[in-house]
Amino acid sequence: MISDNMEALIQSFTVRGLWGFKNILWNKINPDLNILVGVNGCGKSTLLAIIIDYYTHPEDAVRNYEAVDAEPSVLPEGVKVVLLRPMDALTGELGEYLSLALATGSRFEQVIALLDDLFSTTGKKAEVQDGNLVFHQMRQVLSVDKLSTGEKQLLLVLLKVFLSQGAPAVILLDEPEISLHISWQRRIVDVIRQLNPLCQIFITSHSPSIFSSGWGDKVVYFEDIESDAL
Repeated sequence: MISDNMEALIQSFTVRGLWGFKNILWNKINPDLNILVGVNGCGKSTLLAIIIDYYTHPEDAVRNYEAVDAEPSVLPEGVKVVLLRPMDALTGELGEYLSLALATGSRFEQVIALLDDLFSTTGKKAEVQDGNLVFHQMRQVLSVDKLSTGEKQLLLVLLKVFLSQGAPAVILLDEPEISLHISWQRRIVDVIRQLNPLCQIFITSHSPSIFSSGWGDKVVYFEDIESDAL
């Protein structure tokens, strides 16, 4: 259960002149979970990209807007901002984050337990052998590169969130339904919160499976944060 008393990391975010004609005025951002819903092309994914650029490397950001204001303008020291996008696991990031996670030693057992649970429908069991993550299935030993695209993507989500644990974090998850099975979509919020209960989550999605598991009050319709008042 997410605490309604959890202090917000990002409390408001305003974008003026997105693509030269659209303004975003997002007040009352939920301190725990925000599920942003809207039609294709409305700007959901772009907004996530602007948020992460604003808080991580604004000097390198590609500016397709006139101005941005946020509360707070700077996140507290030590707060990590993590962007999770569809198919990231196919770009080479997976090996990098897996090496970092394996280096945590016994703490990695938390990831192993989650993988065994989430992959149970296909009978896969995770284990660390000779410093590598492998999976046992039907008397076969599978390396990570033998996993399906969806399994790799889920593994990367787990690794990125796992490596942020122990400190407050902002987790930005862009349309997870593109690569995740419905059963995983229904559990993704709980899994992220289990790995890091101190995080504030932003999810863009078209899938009812994401918000049908008790998160309906966390849905934000993109049209409701568009504004002519800026």
